[in-house]
Amino acid sequence: MASTTDSTDTRHPAPQDFPLALFERFPALIWRADQYASCTYVNRTWLEFTGRALERELGDGWTAGLHPDDFDRCVSAYLGHFAAQTPLEMEYRLRRHDGEYRWVIDTGRPIHDESGAFAGFIGFCLDITDRRNTEAELRERETHMRTLLASMGEGVIMRDANGMLQLHNATASEILGLSDAEMSELHLQGDFSLYLDEYGEPIKRSEIPAIQALETGKPASGMLGVNRGDGTRRWVWTNAVPLFEDESSTVRGVVTTIADITVRRSHEEQLKLAWTVFSNSIEAIIVTDANERILSVNRAYTEVTGYTEAEAIGTTPPLLRSGTHDQSFYEAMWQDIEILGFWQGEVRDRRKDGSFYPSSLSISAVRDMSGRLTHYVAVFSDITERKASEARIAFLAHHDPLTGLPNRSLLHDRLEQALANAARQGNRIALLFLDLDRFKTINDSLGHLMGDQLLQGVARRLSNCVRGTDTVSRQGGDEFLIVLTGVDSPDDAARVAEKILVQLEPPFEIDNQQLGTSFSIGIALYPEDGASVEVLMKNADTAMYHAKESGRNTYRFFDEVMNVNALERLHLENGLRRAIEQREFTLHYQPQVDLSNNRIIGVEALLRWFSGVMGGISPARFIPLAEECGLIVPIGEWVLQTACRQARSWQDQGLPPVPVAVNLSAMQFRRTDIVATVARALADSGLDGTWLELELTESLLMQSGPDVEAILGRLKALGVRLSIDDFGTGYSSLAYLKRFPVDRLKIDQSFVRDITDDPDDAAIVRAVIQLGHSLRLEVIAEGTETPEQMAFLRDEGCSAAQGYLFSPPLPADAITELLRVGILPAAPIVPH
Repeated sequence: MASTTDSTDTRHPAPQDFPLALFERFPALIWRADQYASCTYVNRTWLEFTGRALERELGDGWTAGLHPDDFDRCVSAYLGHFAAQTPLEMEYRLRRHDGEYRWVIDTGRPIHDESGAFAGFIGFCLDITDRRNTEAELRERETHMRTLLASMGEGVIMRDANGMLQLHNATASEILGLSDAEMSELHLQGDFSLYLDEYGEPIKRSEIPAIQALETGKPASGMLGVNRGDGTRRWVWTNAVPLFEDESSTVRGVVTTIADITVRRSHEEQLKLAWTVFSNSIEAIIVTDANERILSVNRAYTEVTGYTEAEAIGTTPPLLRSGTHDQSFYEAMWQDIEILGFWQGEVRDRRKDGSFYPSSLSISAVRDMSGRLTHYVAVFSDITERKASEARIAFLAHHDPLTGLPNRSLLHDRLEQALANAARQGNRIALLFLDLDRFKTINDSLGHLMGDQLLQGVARRLSNCVRGTDTVSRQGGDEFLIVLTGVDSPDDAARVAEKILVQLEPPFEIDNQQLGTSFSIGIALYPEDGASVEVLMKNADTAMYHAKESGRNTYRFFDEVMNVNALERLHLENGLRRAIEQREFTLHYQPQVDLSNNRIIGVEALLRWFSGVMGGISPARFIPLAEECGLIVPIGEWVLQTACRQARSWQDQGLPPVPVAVNLSAMQFRRTDIVATVARALADSGLDGTWLELELTESLLMQSGPDVEAILGRLKALGVRLSIDDFGTGYSSLAYLKRFPVDRLKIDQSFVRDITDDPDDAAIVRAVIQLGHSLRLEVIAEGTETPEQMAFLRDEGCSAAQGYLFSPPLPADAITELLRVGILPAAPIVPH
């Protein structure tokens, strides 16, 4: 057990002031430690007790004698007291020279040098194993306890069950301002008129902690005020602990410790007042006493009014009255403050220079715990800025706050007006829909601040590409719209689009970094491509997507073929939604083999869609669409559930267990509680996490926010394996390989395809394999299709591979037969 007592002053002489020679044969085990908690001295009694040499006890060597069950508790408490510089008292078992562990009570006090700086601890240990055996040991302990009491910075008072004083230390006499003779008369049946409760009122007998402890048999504590004989008042914190007869519940006395908290209480009161005054320091604040005399003002007050602090202190708030309010106004104000404790409203104030300004003012009455009025606090602000802010808000309602460009609402209004004018005058209008290419990569890799600065730079260049009569608008994110009026022909719109692309060619200089970007631009014309705002925006958006599909950094005009493609895409999306309900998805599995023996060591689950209406659809068509429209989340969960159930089914059939690898999309990782999803799939299927491998892309790990490391740790706690899919095609950061708990690197098939012909690809694959070995990671190559590729991979030390050389993705039944065999021949298989 470790016990501590609070103390406001525990300073004691530095180690050099103690006559250490006197302690050498002291019956207690004396120790001393420096300010770094390192033991610097033990007396001869200690050495004889432990039977160890002095040099083995110094530093932290003394801990070698601690009982293993007490070690953590003892060392933790010891270091905690050193850190807090608070007295320590704890009991633990210490090994004696004969090998027996003896219980000791260890008492230590912080010591300080002549300058008052903390110099360490000095303490002593008493063997209390046989404390009930002899009265001599009891007397020895009492002697040491009195020595401890005399050195304590807290006051200690012990009374018997009748409240009569039995002992006290000098600190108690000093705090209470009483002589030893006066202390002897300090019993719990005496006069308590000198003592106050925490509110400064005479204390009731029943509120004194020592009496509470005696009467209830439970510890009690509280704050007391003491009116000392010298006329000063001290505030103390008292802790009273009852003492019991041995092995009974009969109270035989009470020990009270008292700590002087006068200074601390004063500071707390000052901090409380300071918090009240300055918690809203952005606004001007006045604090007055109960008689309305100003006690304090803040800096904002002087800035608003022009009055200095010296000019305001001691005056009354009427100095601010401008004369524009009559006496009845102020009478009503103070009546509300008196009755309600609060008033709020607007007044017209005058600065020191005589100028007027509108002010929003609130006045609060401050009362103490007894309800007595102590202060008034007035908070006010010059609302001239508020009106400017209202104008700013009106601007922001129609403009983008980041770039200052017209927003979606204002663009809509201007486009409607332009269409109406064009209809009357027979003119043509061009609407350009612009989307920054790869902006998300910049935003995620360099941060939103850099992304915002890039958007501001782009907005400036766009504004320089058009006439004053045209409108450049930011729609949000990385999308911009431009309305070109008075367009004679489509070539005019094309020239503006080309000018924009040229203007964006030079890189942007942002925070000493060169950032390059480009636009994909879609163009819709009035009246050819639509006569309403909605139709033109939709068609320009469609044209923009075709510009992206054409390689980005280009522009495309809208035509009906694009509309047909958009409808086809919509048809495919609707089919995807039905596919979930109609169970049109299935999983194929592609084996992964050990290159040393061609044994199957795992399978990768690959999604297939066989639509009842459209037939078989390539994953290259429907998976990107599923990710774009958000359907990848429920589809991904279905894949995870199905793959886990299949893996467990193979195990239940008695087949050799192999891990099943499942790809996770970035949207699954960001939008769902992926840990809960994986845990649910494992629980529902009964599959142990060891047999599930999650394949994550490099970009997913780098773009999933600061919590990705914690999420991966929780996934690893489920027992699952983690692999980096398509390694080398994304960030390829060595830093994240060190941070993230991955098990395997998967070399992308784009590198494996030409390793026998392209020296660069061969070098990349070789480097990835060596990197995996260095980091103790498994390496598997996907897309292995020829014996030459397999030979290269095997020679370079790649441990595993998958591809059509071994097997194409197959239905679960076919994989079942392969698992029964267990070994795949390396024969080239033509993909189909």
